[in-house]
Amino acid sequence: MQRSHVYRPERDQPLFRTDDLVRLLDDIHWEREAKYWDGIAAKAGTSGRLNFSGVKDSGGRVADAILYPATETGRRIRGF
Repeated sequence: MQRSHVYRPERDQPLFRTDDLVRLLDDIHWEREAKYWDGIAAKAGTSGRLNFSGVKDSGGRVADAILYPATETGRRIRGF
C-alpha cells in the first residue's frame, strides 16, 4: 500500500503531501561535490575532496537545507 502523505506521529494530519515532498527534493543536486555540500553534509579537504561526517554531526544541517529552500544552505544544495 502506498501512502499519499507523510503523517506526524502525534497527529492524524499530513506533514507533507507526497507531491510537495517530491517537489522539495527534485531540484537538489545529489552529486558529491563541494560546491553543493561543503559545510552542510561534508567538509572539503585541502585537495578539494569531500570528507563526509556522521549523521549526528550533519543531519540537522542537511534537514534544514532540504526543508528550507530559501535559506543559504537550501539555495546552495540546489545550485543557486
